[in-house]
Amino acid sequence: MRTSFNYAHVSTAVAFAAVFGLLAPSLALAATLTVGADKQYKTVKEAVGAAKSGNVIEIDPGEYVDDISSIKVGDLTIRGVGDSRPHLRATVPPPNKKGIFVVEAGVGPVTVENLEFSGSKISEGDGNNGAGIRAQGTDLTVRNCYFHDNQNGILAGDGAMTIEYSEFAYNGEAGYEHNVYIGTAPKFVFRGNYTHHAKSGHALKSRALENHILYNRLMEEADGNGSALIDLPQGGLTYVIGNLIQKGPMAENKYRIVFYKGEGGTNPDLRLFVSHNTFVNDGAPAAVFVEAKAGTEVNVYNNLFVGPGTPIKTGDPNTKIVDLGNLQTEDAGLVDRAGYDYHLLDGAPGIDAGEVLDALLIPDSQYVHPSQTEGRPVVGAPDIGAYEFGVDEGTTTDDSTTGDESTTSDDSTTAPDPETTAGPTTDGPTSGGPTSGGPTTNDPTTDGDTSDGETGTTGSAPTTEGNLGTTDATGGDATDTDSATGSESDDDGGCGCRNDANGGPGALLTALAVFGFTARRRRR
Repeated sequence: MRTSFNYAHVSTAVAFAAVFGLLAPSLALAATLTVGADKQYKTVKEAVGAAKSGNVIEIDPGEYVDDISSIKVGDLTIRGVGDSRPHLRATVPPPNKKGIFVVEAGVGPVTVENLEFSGSKISEGDGNNGAGIRAQGTDLTVRNCYFHDNQNGILAGDGAMTIEYSEFAYNGEAGYEHNVYIGTAPKFVFRGNYTHHAKSGHALKSRALENHILYNRLMEEADGNGSALIDLPQGGLTYVIGNLIQKGPMAENKYRIVFYKGEGGTNPDLRLFVSHNTFVNDGAPAAVFVEAKAGTEVNVYNNLFVGPGTPIKTGDPNTKIVDLGNLQTEDAGLVDRAGYDYHLLDGAPGIDAGEVLDALLIPDSQYVHPSQTEGRPVVGAPDIGAYEFGVDEGTTTDDSTTGDESTTSDDSTTAPDPETTAGPTTDGPTSGGPTSGGPTTNDPTTDGDTSDGETGTTGSAPTTEGNLGTTDATGGDATDTDSATGSESDDDGGCGCRNDANGGPGALLTALAVFGFTARRRRR
């Protein structure tokens, strides 16, 4: 009996030791580093420098002046905590000559949440392209952040990129800098954001191979002097779905709203899908809402075009145009056009006037100001534009995520699923300050004559690797800026894969099995 008793307890202890030994690396890697006046680290830079792969850095509210960080480890989350966003404010040019945060080449995945970035500027000789975040790594997600008064809000290279529920305002300088500028990423997702008042540059510019621009508010408003609202100079397989897009009267470039394949290199897939957006032109009558200088297909469905201008224009007579279910009008029945509330009033001409499309091109969400989304109800036939009028009594609209309720017909088009993820819930200030939403668990140029392409009624089915609402961590070479004064290319050199701690789930299960075996031996 003594021998059996000792054996049982020793074997149990060994099993527990094995389990703890397997878990210890994971527990160490999952450590949380805290930043604040009375916390483990006093500066963000110190915490970032000490971080290991798998760590989380939590930053207390406050102003962190000239606190510049280079992120050199992946599988890292950096987030603000507390009742307001921590503010990383640059008052001098960042010593790295790039940005307040720089994600170094080959590093990823990295997630940045609930932070404010401002003041990043460098000299013309150094490129004039200081950024809130300079993304040179393999895979970056930015969520619920506020970027303002930088030369670039985000300047990204060729890594996968997701930006959600964030605000960009008053970034830019000389026309080569923008609120958001993405290089040749394999996939770029831009969801639930508010980008406005870019200084001379674009509200959003992307050279990505694949773009998913979903449920955002992109505007110049009354006094913005930007250029295009969406500029996609190299084309790419692109979905522009459920956005509010407004051209203002003070824009420096009065003609471009969505501009596709206008300059630079050419991405291999040149198909553009523009579905269920509300466009408003408060500027020049000669504006073009959707212009594609080149492309194999331009598919434009169920969009509401408010104000003067040309709805669709192409520069290549061989481009196949699909123009289906769109409405252009001066009297769109909007709740408050001057106040940028583009919900539909009862009796608006766009109500129940949309064409029935494949469910994958019908939005399952709609924008909520500021920088949030909610489920889009399904009420009768689809409404034209970014908002559905009425309430779907059969569903809860604030947690709709898939659009599965939508119907199809023989005339429907086919497209990859624009899968959406979490959407924020808490409100915050608008253009004068940051928004404060966070994700929930449920919601996911020049004017001139060009020739019109052939107009059709249906489009071919686009294909894509992966889902629209996620990013892949693979990439290629990219130039991250087209500034004439400071272009720089960065080869990420990495795969963006997550490396689990030694042991991992399989080893843990093995250890638990050993523990169960020894326990059975003891009971005998």
